Amino acid sequence: MLSSVGATVLLVDDHQFTRVTLGNALAARGLHVHAVASAREALAWLDTAPRVEVALLDLDLGTGPTGLDLAVELRRRIPAIGIVLLTSYRDPRLAGRDLPPLPVGGVYLCKDEIEDLELVIEIIVMARHLPLARRPEHGIAAHANALTDMQVDVLIALASGATTAQIAKDRGVSEGAIEKTIARICERLDLPRDNQTNQRVQLVNAFNEMRGVS
Repeated sequence: MLSSVGATVLLVDDHQFTRVTLGNALAARGLHVHAVASAREALAWLDTAPRVEVALLDLDLGTGPTGLDLAVELRRRIPAIGIVLLTSYRDPRLAGRDLPPLPVGGVYLCKDEIEDLELVIEIIVMARHLPLARRPEHGIAAHANALTDMQVDVLIALASGATTAQIAKDRGVSEGAIEKTIARICERLDLPRDNQTNQRVQLVNAFNEMRGVS
């Protein structure tokens, strides 16, 4: 069994409560944790840091670089660092940003799951010992892989209140094409499609669930 004892973890989260609570919990389990609030602090610390094995990064770090931007830079500086991205989004593409790809071997972990400390440690251990392994994504993979990029864009537009006609005009396609895309979204998300169900409400509810909004 792979061990977490002695692992050096860089935790970056701009929310103090999460940073302190999670950092203390991991430290209590024998991990060496250095917790900071921003990408700038993280990169400054690396200049004098011991060997960092795993980066546990919040995707949304407020203004400035995202956690994913930081992950890319950390992998450039430390090729074998394990990468774990914390996010409230079930599918990070729903953040609506032009984000870089997750570095090879990186794992997304939904913040809803960090209360399960054993799970967090298990993922850190895997990231530590197999930082570049190509493996199925944890947790949100089913959501993240369920929709194409185009379908995500259409879902975001629907949730923002755009009509089918508006989406079709913006994308330069027919309304029929958008309706087919919406039908595929419903199918992939296993949403009910009948006369008793408001499809747009179902899609907005699914969008909010995937964003981690109740």
